Amino acid sequence: MVDASIPGSLPRLNPQCVDIAARAILGLNGQVQHMSSFDRKHYFYYDQPLGYQITQHFYPIGRGGFIELGPDEGFDYTKRVRIHQVQLEQDTAKSVHGVSPGHVLIDLNRAGVALIEVVSDPDIDTAEEATQFVRKMQMLLRHIGVSNCNMEDGSIRCDVNVSVYHRDSDRLSGTRCELKNLNSLKVIRNAIDAEATRQKGLLAAGGVVDQETRGFNAQKGVTYLSRSKESAPDYRYMPDPDIPEVRISDSWIKRVQSMLPELPEATRLRLGKQYGLSREDIETMINEPGCVSFFERSVSGRDPKRVAAWITSEVFGQLSYRAQRLANSLLTVEQFCGMFDALSSGLITSAQAKQLLIEFMDGEKRSASEMIKVHGWKVISDDAQIRDIVSKILDSHPKEVAGYLKGQKRRLNFLVGKAMAATKGQARPQDVSRIVKELLEVSISV
Repeated sequence: MVDASIPGSLPRLNPQCVDIAARAILGLNGQVQHMSSFDRKHYFYYDQPLGYQITQHFYPIGRGGFIELGPDEGFDYTKRVRIHQVQLEQDTAKSVHGVSPGHVLIDLNRAGVALIEVVSDPDIDTAEEATQFVRKMQMLLRHIGVSNCNMEDGSIRCDVNVSVYHRDSDRLSGTRCELKNLNSLKVIRNAIDAEATRQKGLLAAGGVVDQETRGFNAQKGVTYLSRSKESAPDYRYMPDPDIPEVRISDSWIKRVQSMLPELPEATRLRLGKQYGLSREDIETMINEPGCVSFFERSVSGRDPKRVAAWITSEVFGQLSYRAQRLANSLLTVEQFCGMFDALSSGLITSAQAKQLLIEFMDGEKRSASEMIKVHGWKVISDDAQIRDIVSKILDSHPKEVAGYLKGQKRRLNFLVGKAMAATKGQARPQDVSRIVKELLEVSISV
């Protein structure tokens, strides 16, 4: 749906947007409507060059659905946050603050592009509930392939309506204020708390909360007025004359439903039951697009817990360092399995396995077995050979040995590290540590 507000050009609906929106609705346990239509929402503001926004006010593409909050999100209760509707609408321009003092710059690149707006019912009572609701929706939409939902890139943005109700002897007062474009989970939590504090202060002082659209200054921790908030009649909604109604058949909905992957709740239960994984590992993998598939293709004939631990620690560590997603990584399942098998069989050490992982993620195309030959790696497993290396390390570091013998246990790590360096990482750390301790105990006995 693109409309640049150029005379003679008309908005057009991209069918792929309908497909993606349907995926989102079904993933949220909602219902795709057999008929939906578009409306014009009239208002003049600097982020809207047309003077109106195309949206779905009367007949949205989806209704209903919910997201469950409970112990998995850190609550000691369960709550179902209902979805009021899911609609397609035009994006607005982006307001850029802080570049030119005293001015707001307008980036029109995204104006007119279609977005999916998910509107929840007023079932959320705390900032933490709101934060976890967004986090869980972010995970779900990533999992079913609707969006990468990277808040830092603007792929998912959040508007929050905050109202505080103040009771006295004869009245109930409170007005909704909208906080726009909150771009991180932390910002969502802090913005809600800041706005709630502001409204409570106004009401306690006998003031009135005006209906407004507000922004949030994360540095100062306060909200600020953006514009007075219009009510629905002020927008003068009218059917858009240029975009026809969307008619969707049951067979089309069933086709979209059949293409959805297993939903996160079902995946979470299955991974725990089938593989005995920890909740932490499951949550980490579910929240990374493609990770569950990568894990399950890697786990056949291998220890599931060790495979999960390597993925969520070492692989994710490299992804974080490179600011990458697993789906965009150069690491293949075959390379990972070859590395893991070589480590499990004792062919290479954990240090060598980590080096292989780095090389694979740097773009190395050869297999683990080929790279082990290239490096000429072999594991030093002979205790006598390790003992000889450790003895030389202890002889060359008498100060550290004396410190250990006086009870300075931290000296042990230094000595083990030196011995591991002397073996060029070809000995297992547990073997080196055991022999260092043995020789130190001999020194104590002597």
